Amino acid sequence: MSDSNMITAYSWAAGLFQQVLPSSLADIEKRARLVNEIDTSLVKGKNGQNKILIDLDDPESDQRLNEIAQISIPYLTEQIDDILRKNILLRLWTGCMEAAKAIRFTYVAGIRNGVVIEAPISIEYRQSLFNLIDLLSKTDLIYGSGVEAAPAYKKVVKEYYSLNGVPSNSIIRKYTNEYQKE
Repeated sequence: MSDSNMITAYSWAAGLFQQVLPSSLADIEKRARLVNEIDTSLVKGKNGQNKILIDLDDPESDQRLNEIAQISIPYLTEQIDDILRKNILLRLWTGCMEAAKAIRFTYVAGIRNGVVIEAPISIEYRQSLFNLIDLLSKTDLIYGSGVEAAPAYKKVVKEYYSLNGVPSNSIIRKYTNEYQKE
């Protein structure tokens, strides 16, 4: 989404639903735990099959969205419309997971003979990732709240991370923790 028209249209779409994070998700650790809980249901579903989301048929995508909405009830305690709840969860999850993947030490470079090939994330690559991540964080505050929660998410899943190459004013730097390694 490097075209400014696409980014603007996305921000308009995000603003049609919910522009600010519900107060029940103000706590960064709570947000990280919520993302962790919905991650498996969203990506694998009840049958445990790891499928790319775009490949899901409508009944399966509906099932996964309904499942994450149910999981969120103890976290997202406001009484809100189910579609709005799912919208918030997807934007929060996307921001957190994009940022969490960007601060990893390696990325999946490909698969060869069924084996995942990983390569180190360079400072330059991380900088380029955060150009877009930070821009979306400014246009979509719920997505940005997910980005902000990425270091706490890394703590929940007990994974180390690096902020080398992340701009000094990035929202992800707001809540760093002991899992940060350089």
